[in-house]
Amino acid sequence: MDEIKDLQKGITEILVAIGKIETEIKQLTNMAGKWEQTDKLALEAMQSTKAAHKRLDELSKQLDELEKKLNEDKKQSKDDKKWIVGTLLGAAALIWNLIKGGVR
Repeated sequence: MDEIKDLQKGITEILVAIGKIETEIKQLTNMAGKWEQTDKLALEAMQSTKAAHKRLDELSKQLDELEKKLNEDKKQSKDDKKWIVGTLLGAAALIWNLIKGGVR
């Protein structure tokens, strides 16, 4: 009789252990699923980041080109102003000469 009780107790302990193992397996399976989801999200985030960096690099190039064009336009504007000032001074000097007595 004691042997049967011991056997039943052993079987019960084995069943409890199997239940714990099943629970662990379910948790590991759940964690593996979450890992796959996390891995997928990380991959998508990395691809998105690469695309964003590519767009930023393109925008940076465009800004550099715009800055270069702006600097060229500023230089041209300065040259134009110098020409206008020189022309106005020359015209003023010519008019002054004409007023003073004209060309002899």
